[in-house]
Amino acid sequence: MSSKRRTQSLLVTVTLSSFALALLVAGCSSNGGGVGGALSRVLGQAFATETDGDQKNTVPLADGTVILLQYDEEGNLQEAVVGTTDANGNFVVNVEAQPVVAIVVQGMTNDGDVKISGLYNPDEPTIEKDLDPATSIACIAGISAINDGAITEEQLNERRIQNLEDAAAEYIVANPEFDFYDQLDVDAAVAAVRSATDDGANPAAPGAFT
Repeated sequence: MSSKRRTQSLLVTVTLSSFALALLVAGCSSNGGGVGGALSRVLGQAFATETDGDQKNTVPLADGTVILLQYDEEGNLQEAVVGTTDANGNFVVNVEAQPVVAIVVQGMTNDGDVKISGLYNPDEPTIEKDLDPATSIACIAGISAINDGAITEEQLNERRIQNLEDAAAEYIVANPEFDFYDQLDVDAAVAAVRSATDDGANPAAPGAFT
């Protein structure tokens, strides 16, 4: 696809200041809109951090709005609200085959509004993955890398996503003061994860965030 991309206005305010993020999730709802014919059944549970001094506790993001984000053939982001999570934060959604899609669950915790997101390659009949702050940082990192032309959506494959998610989890552990509800902290985490993994091309080196 062309390296020229129109600047996107993404829907999730937990992302870099230059853009926002949006995604796909459905609570017991199904929707699709990709470019292929085969369907993947994507399911999991969304967990949000609750502030408890060190943000170690997570809670299911119940009754959250679920949004599907995918790229069209021109490289533009398309979004659609596809449902809500259930009382335990569970979601299920059918997605047509395509290189990559994202899932965002927007909801409320005791600490306020929150968006929890993750990346998926809908290329198998059933895909299971829970969403949490680490998958959210990885998701923002992957989408931002596409948005600024560093990679294409075709390059954001399972290996790159896993490298980004592993690095994001390591970053959170290495930074006990990290506050998922602080935009500056999220921006710093995304930048560090992108740099440490070369936009997901490689695993982060041991001790990259210490």
